[in-house]
Amino acid sequence: MNDLTISDLQRILPPMDAPKKETGEASQVPFGDYIKGSLADVNRQMIDADQAIEDLSTGKNQDIHNTMIAMQKAEISFELVMQIRNKLISAYDEIRRMSI
Repeated sequence: MNDLTISDLQRILPPMDAPKKETGEASQVPFGDYIKGSLADVNRQMIDADQAIEDLSTGKNQDIHNTMIAMQKAEISFELVMQIRNKLISAYDEIRRMSI
């Protein structure tokens, strides 16, 4: 399996809104909210791909090209989520092994 790079992540994940300056400090989107939004987007892509496959198989849609693109987007997004999960688990395990 190929390792994903930061530029791959930037192309796949939706861009985050730029932090807004309020009182001299930049407000930031909580990490949990960003992850939830990203997972919702991956789920939407998978549902769209499933719908495209169903439409192609039932004859509602004859465009195999867009169906294949939807499937590939969903697959790449899912692989990205799995790689991020693996990296987070690895980082957690490394922190857990640290001696205090």
